[in-house]
Amino acid sequence: MPIRILATAAQLFSRTVLNTKMKCIDDVYVFLIDNLKIVKMKRMWMWVFAFVSLASLNFACEDQASGPDGNINDPNAAKGSLKMSITDAPIDQASVKAVFVTISEIRVDGETFEGFQGPQTINVLDLQNGTSLDLGSQDVAVGSYSDITLVLDSQTSTNGGASGCYIEMEDGTTKDLELEGNGTIELNLQSKDFEIREAENTELIFDFDLRKSIKTKANGYAFVNKGDLQSAIRVENKLACGNISGKVDNMLNAGSNLVVYAYEKGEFDAATETNGNAEVMYKHAVTSAKVDANGNYTLAFLPEGEYEIVCAKPEQKEGTGAWFNTLLELESALDLNSVQVDAGASVEVDFSVKLDGVLNL
Repeated sequence: MPIRILATAAQLFSRTVLNTKMKCIDDVYVFLIDNLKIVKMKRMWMWVFAFVSLASLNFACEDQASGPDGNINDPNAAKGSLKMSITDAPIDQASVKAVFVTISEIRVDGETFEGFQGPQTINVLDLQNGTSLDLGSQDVAVGSYSDITLVLDSQTSTNGGASGCYIEMEDGTTKDLELEGNGTIELNLQSKDFEIREAENTELIFDFDLRKSIKTKANGYAFVNKGDLQSAIRVENKLACGNISGKVDNMLNAGSNLVVYAYEKGEFDAATETNGNAEVMYKHAVTSAKVDANGNYTLAFLPEGEYEIVCAKPEQKEGTGAWFNTLLELESALDLNSVQVDAGASVEVDFSVKLDGVLNL
């Protein structure tokens, strides 16, 4: 009798492994348990067998989910298209004209993304308000991936600059942008798992938030530490994102150099985010956008969800070189604390700045 039960359980296990409709281990678990009840498996050693079988299948499911060999460049795998682009959120300092960053390599789950031809020196400050730059595309192995590595190089420039990472000021002078380490740094970005499907297109976009990425020093500028720099670069699936765009209705009276910030609903803490002693203010904003001379702004590539909108005015203290952000009080016909963003859609959010509405924190 035990041998017959064992054979039946093994047969069920084999059928389960071959059943391509079962995509996750939860389905397999239910299938096995329900069927093992039918054959009245009561002995403890038989449950051990079922557990070992289930664990083996779990590994099989994981291997299947991560692609045939876990390698985007597997020549024998079915293929889908992967494209990568880069965009930027602004820097507070109005005296900064351009920020050049050299990317030498992009990796996916440890394998080189061959669609990117590096090194490339890019003025990321040009890529604001929904503007993006194509970094390349290629056919990659079908599967699920999660780890994105961006390699920056401060020693190599492809545009004739003396450094791979540097800042150009409005007066035409340049300042090196110091990078932690020996001139190159590998940034392991916080990416959500993404799926490459056969014969389908996937586009990932890097949001390089300069305001979070750069700090001022006595004699110039430097990138923040590696951990903070990794957190300052978002990776999003473009098709899963939407935008918030709008206008500051009284821009002429409100003055220039306004910045709009988007926070996940309930995440904005004025006391913490406007702390003048912090290296980076508004650190937990998902993204930000500079308001143009006509009062227009776009908060681009936001994952689907609810957001709250905040506006501030970065200013430099005269004679000190130090910068501070004045948080402004806003008026709108919409609830600025609950703005819904849907994938593939753009929501319009107009507001006015209260002219006496400086929030003293």
